[in-house]
Amino acid sequence: MPDPLKIQIPKVKELIKYFGIRYVEKAGYEADDLIYYFALKAYKKGWHATIITSDKDMYQLIRGNRVCVYNPFKDKLYDNDSFREEFGFLPSRIVDYLSLTGDNVDNIPGAKGIGKVGALKLIKSFGTIDNIFNSLDKVSPKMKAVLESNKENIFLSKELIKLMSPPEFSYKLDELKIENPDYKSVYRICQELELKSFIKDIPAPELNIKINVEEGTSSLLARIFKHKAEVAFYKTDGYYFFLDDDSEVVYKTPLSEAKYILEDENIRKISYDFKKIYNDDSLRVALKSLWFDVKIAAYLLNPSLGDYSLNNLCSQFLKTYVRDIPPQACPYFIFKLYVIFKDKISKQGMDDLFFNIEIPLSRVLADMEKTGVMIDKKSLKELNKEVDLNINNISKEIFKIAKQEFNLNSPKQLRKVLFEELGLPPQKKTKTGYSTDEEVLNKLSREFPVAKLLLEYRQFSKLKSTYLIPFIRQADNPSSKIHASFNQTATQTGRLSSSSPNLQNIPIREDFAQRIRKVFISSFEGGYILSSDYSQIELRVLAHFSGEDALLDAFRNDKDIHLHTASILFGIDPQKISKKERNIAKRVNFGIIYGMSSYGLARELNITENEARSFINDYFSRYPKVKKFIDSIIEEAHDNGYVKTITGRIRYLPDINSQNRDLKEFSFRQAINTPIQGTAADIIKIAMVNIYRKFEEEGISSKLILQVHDELVFDVNKKELKKVVDIVKDNMENSINLVVPLVANLKIGKNWLELSPLTPNNDI
Repeated sequence: MPDPLKIQIPKVKELIKYFGIRYVEKAGYEADDLIYYFALKAYKKGWHATIITSDKDMYQLIRGNRVCVYNPFKDKLYDNDSFREEFGFLPSRIVDYLSLTGDNVDNIPGAKGIGKVGALKLIKSFGTIDNIFNSLDKVSPKMKAVLESNKENIFLSKELIKLMSPPEFSYKLDELKIENPDYKSVYRICQELELKSFIKDIPAPELNIKINVEEGTSSLLARIFKHKAEVAFYKTDGYYFFLDDDSEVVYKTPLSEAKYILEDENIRKISYDFKKIYNDDSLRVALKSLWFDVKIAAYLLNPSLGDYSLNNLCSQFLKTYVRDIPPQACPYFIFKLYVIFKDKISKQGMDDLFFNIEIPLSRVLADMEKTGVMIDKKSLKELNKEVDLNINNISKEIFKIAKQEFNLNSPKQLRKVLFEELGLPPQKKTKTGYSTDEEVLNKLSREFPVAKLLLEYRQFSKLKSTYLIPFIRQADNPSSKIHASFNQTATQTGRLSSSSPNLQNIPIREDFAQRIRKVFISSFEGGYILSSDYSQIELRVLAHFSGEDALLDAFRNDKDIHLHTASILFGIDPQKISKKERNIAKRVNFGIIYGMSSYGLARELNITENEARSFINDYFSRYPKVKKFIDSIIEEAHDNGYVKTITGRIRYLPDINSQNRDLKEFSFRQAINTPIQGTAADIIKIAMVNIYRKFEEEGISSKLILQVHDELVFDVNKKELKKVVDIVKDNMENSINLVVPLVANLKIGKNWLELSPLTPNNDI
């Protein structure tokens, strides 16, 4: 049994039990055998029994109309008569029939050379396998030869198909009655397993605590919370709910009455999702001391949880299982989560990461979302027209080659045109037919122009649907701005992500696609777009962690790290390194960071696996401390079940010791990559927080508007340019102390595409 299935069995048993259904098991017997036992027992008692299965060999249990088999896939109930009508023989002969035809689903070999028609003819003529072999002189010479050559497999098949009734054991039929479900427990398991679609049909348990709610005025709140250091609150529908933890009373108050607490710097506020609170347009007060966000805390403690809704946090950490927590109860549960999380964050050594990086970052992200990105709508619409023209022209060329028009977005129609009518060689097959995915088209494009055209068509179509149309719709407002969401709790490495729209995946390499960046402009009159990108930050982090002398030397002396690696790998002077050799070194450098195997590197470089293995081995022989660092990380992951970044961010690796090779190797790659990529993410987050604070202190109107992996993008007021450049460069390069220098490359321009490097000699 595969490991992923094996670990599910106990949960399945638990779920079945809480549904009020008895499950039966007996060592040494399969489910079919136990079903046989109970079906036969029911039949002897004169009861009716229905077996629900699509397994063909279970038809042997049919007895008249009292033991029937229901096939859920065919939605058909079989008794003696309906079975004989469809199959042409009685259910008792299904064992003999399948012994001849075999059954691939159950690995029943059967007889090679005997199909359904031949088997049916033999069963109708002779009834049983024994009768057939006792009457071989009555079958054709050809059939006789087939039967004799397959005799061993036929009788083996019969033994495999024939059900074995176990000896009497403790279960009685009366004990198998379905009981009333324990929906509270069913709901709990469904919550734990994140069976989101299934859980909709399960009655949710009621909240088993009583929350006392009182109307709150500013004078009452001032008196109640005068000496409190910490207060949990929650906002919904224009009201605030504050928890008085001493008496477990919740005070409901409108915003006008809540200002006392929200503006009080001496009260630490505990709530859920600070970014959402900061983004609330109804707030016209200075939010002070938003101190503990239980959503962010849960993310740090379990970055693989995925669902960080308050409801799910209560399920996972408080074992409170309800469908929707009423607003008045939210502060109560927020405080309960806080008590647990505060202690765990501290024990895990993540206080600094939580309080000094992630919590202030939520305010930075909220400001970025509110500020938005200015779009040049005219240029955007012109680009969209150009894309439409390209799509139209490419489509015509494809139709000309195919000598017909068809739906280019239909895999079914495309398969027919490419592989049946044009005769292109299929590359791989899927359940629905020959694949027409990007990998296949890339291979075919080397020889067939139509495949290359299809790739271009898909590129332009994706460009239009993913970016141009959403951008046009979202920028259709008086401000001409797009307001994306920046997700703080979406990745396991600590990286930020972007959505609605995703501004982090805008193409940068494809010539046409990167022109999308040209529509991103400054919102200030005569203003600039400033981009500041960390130079090879992940390789610098690798140098810091590994202490590899050759890497340290390269970064401390501002050498081209890829040329440096190439010269070491190929034993050539850096000045004589070709572009191809530098590219190989670059892929190897980054391949090591991402835990790439020789197979992965071979595909990346389009070389043999032996060549790729040789490059990796050479790399480690030249950079031995990197190999030592990677080995130590893997050992740490094996021992602890997790790895850490430089700030103490944890990523758990539950499959690092799995017996499943694929899961284990994937965990190896995660173990190697996370400390490096996660540390790089931590560094840029620190820079974002520090830059934001400095902008506030200096009263700067320029704004941080985008974060794309190792790059920060700013909308800059022309009057503030020099000050902004100094602040950004200083805070990015001094966000953290590594044993190698951090370098930020600054570029400036009127849009995000056409940027010129800023150097010490630039006059700004």
